[in-house]
Amino acid sequence: MSAEVLARRIGRGALLLCLSLTLPMMTQAKTKKGVDTDLSNIIRPTLVNGQTDPALRFPVMSMPGSVFSITYGWLDISSTTIRYTVVQPPRKSEHDFESSRFSINELDYRQSVLTFKAGKKNQILVYLPQESWGSIHTAPGAMSAANRETLGTTSIYKTLMNFNGVMAMVRPPTPPPPQVIVRTVQAPPPPKPVAPPPDPPTIVLSAPDGAAGNQALEWDQSTMVVRGVAMDTTGIPVVEINGSPANMRPQNTQAAEFWSDPVSLQAGDNRIQIVAANSAQVRTQLDLTIHYEPKAAAVNPKALSRDEVINLLQGGVPPTRVLELVRERGIKFSPSADDMSVIRAAGGTDELIDAIQQAAPHS
Repeated sequence: MSAEVLARRIGRGALLLCLSLTLPMMTQAKTKKGVDTDLSNIIRPTLVNGQTDPALRFPVMSMPGSVFSITYGWLDISSTTIRYTVVQPPRKSEHDFESSRFSINELDYRQSVLTFKAGKKNQILVYLPQESWGSIHTAPGAMSAANRETLGTTSIYKTLMNFNGVMAMVRPPTPPPPQVIVRTVQAPPPPKPVAPPPDPPTIVLSAPDGAAGNQALEWDQSTMVVRGVAMDTTGIPVVEINGSPANMRPQNTQAAEFWSDPVSLQAGDNRIQIVAANSAQVRTQLDLTIHYEPKAAAVNPKALSRDEVINLLQGGVPPTRVLELVRERGIKFSPSADDMSVIRAAGGTDELIDAIQQAAPHS
């Protein structure tokens, strides 16, 4: 009769006494080696972490070194690791352990009790279903339960000795590859050819002289008119100059002359944009940069210089006569404050000073 069956008949105290007498004998056993190939009669464990690190799980009762520190939990055995996790009683996680499956020694199994050494600690395990955790049953089915626990502990031992064999029994078989059905598929009709987009319109500039697309042009007048011809094979295109519709005069069904209203120019660079679009909204764009430099005002060759104004005053010419000469001929210097002081000191009147300032050339 096993120790468990006896314990179920005489109670928990007797179980502790029985195990205390048998543990010294079990922990002195030598490690058994080899592969147990007889897996015909074992309790199949639960497969956990099947997709990442598959392990085989057993419910167990653990008595680590002392029968007075019994805990209940899960024993997980993987290809490389054996791990015990306490579930009952709570707050006894210090009895958890984890060890390499290949480093355990002194493995022994007898009287439905499994013993081994993991690291420096002796471990004592008994297979015990979860519904039996925490109590000893003396129900009429105790004998069949004891047989199940004996068989379960045997299953743990065989899993440690032949992990791959037990795993092959537990892991679901790999499904066969799906049947390949060859069907004749009618080739789709070839795609319809896509007509290429129409060519963009053509712009030819005729004014200002020397103008062409995307270039800079020097200009010395304050206004200018842009002229040219726009052509397209699909019909007369629409032309805009700086966003405004251009004036147009058809020449035939595919070309038209265009021109702008006078464009006012500012000193420096002026950007002029010419856009032609056909009926398919395909566009051609030309950009002109017109650099406008205003002409300097013409200077009268008889205009008076600063020294001439001073000499006339110092030579006795009346200021009124010098005033008339300034208004008729103009001056060819830009008077400064010092110039005005010298002219005033030479006899220039306020009217003469005002006339000189008004006649001064502007840059």
